[in-house]
Amino acid sequence: MVEWRAALTAFLARQLPSAEAVSIVRVSGLPAGASNETIALDLEVRCAGITSVVPLILRPQRRGGILAPYEVGRQFQVMRAVGATQVLAPAVMWHEATGAVLGVPFFVMHRLRCETPPLLWPEGPSGPHVRAAAAALATVHAVDWRKAGLDFLLPDGLGTAPSPIMSEIDQWQARADRMGIRTDRVAAALERFLLRSEPADAALSLVHGDTNAGNYLFRGTEIVAVVDWELAAIGDKRSDFGFYAALSDLFGGYSGEAGQSVLSQAYEAVTGERLHNLEYYAAFGLYRMLVVMAGWGGGGFWSGGFIVRRLDELLGPRWAA
Repeated sequence: MVEWRAALTAFLARQLPSAEAVSIVRVSGLPAGASNETIALDLEVRCAGITSVVPLILRPQRRGGILAPYEVGRQFQVMRAVGATQVLAPAVMWHEATGAVLGVPFFVMHRLRCETPPLLWPEGPSGPHVRAAAAALATVHAVDWRKAGLDFLLPDGLGTAPSPIMSEIDQWQARADRMGIRTDRVAAALERFLLRSEPADAALSLVHGDTNAGNYLFRGTEIVAVVDWELAAIGDKRSDFGFYAALSDLFGGYSGEAGQSVLSQAYEAVTGERLHNLEYYAAFGLYRMLVVMAGWGGGGFWSGGFIVRRLDELLGPRWAA
């Protein structure tokens, strides 16, 4: 721990060349899910005789895990880009890409005083927290992603304007390949359905990628930030609702008919926009959850049970053709 703190302190001091002294005065872990480790730091900085304490978050890159390969540089780049828009995201400060300091790449961002909900919204679509989250998500979807410099999120080899499903499913196909489940009967049939059945009104936009309730930071009923951008993509915005619907289906939250959820209903109420074809995007969310569950060691159980039944409810037999 002493060597780790000393190396990080030296790195941070190099980023603040005008400071007279820099020291880490507190380190603590924060709850995290399947993403990179989250470490809270208090950085004490003395400059011109004045000492200030700066609250920071350190995000070191995992070497492996269910969403591997992890790329904190990609997440840093996304957060830096959306930070220049109307999106509420924590300010990112420094990225160390080589691993020379801590043994793995990492980035540092500002730490906010906030509260987080559990994985699933504990309130209905008219609740103030989920409505605030829906409004924040609408801001994400409204980003002019090309102007913001987010075109690097497009997969290589698909050109500058791929279909939304091809653009977003690419990273999940790669994960399914690494886990050896892409040829699984259920996963393969669902992938074929998704690729041949994309809605005609699909359109490219910035997608957050992980809309579980815990990724919205609150003070009271006001959102102060949207976090965990590692699954951000350029795809159809409705995939954000499909992923939340899949989470709700699997973990016991409210799931409406035809792929609706608390989040999609709140979004429609806040924006006045009607979301069509949500059953398709809920099916895409279930495809993603097949990959996640395989990483947790439960892919066979889910693919052979609940997910199949839920796909039959959403789509009928056509998905398995």
